Amino acid sequence: MLFRFSDGETVELTPEMLSELLKQNESYLQNYLDLADEIDDPSYVARGNGFCETKYSEDFIESQISKYRQRIKDIREWLNKD
Repeated sequence: MLFRFSDGETVELTPEMLSELLKQNESYLQNYLDLADEIDDPSYVARGNGFCETKYSEDFIESQISKYRQRIKDIREWLNKD
């Protein structure tokens, strides 16, 4: 089946794959929520290529949190339609 996220990205998945995608996106969201909690920790640095010396920006983390919250909402709506 073909699914379109609110941001316009389209994915083609089976219902089983959709359930797995929900778990994956919930994990991504939790990771960004954890980052948001640690952003003021002076020992925290971005994990990039190993040479980063700065933190992720707060705006980036907030945009990712919003993105994954919306995706989780979209996926749950699709799962409830079946």
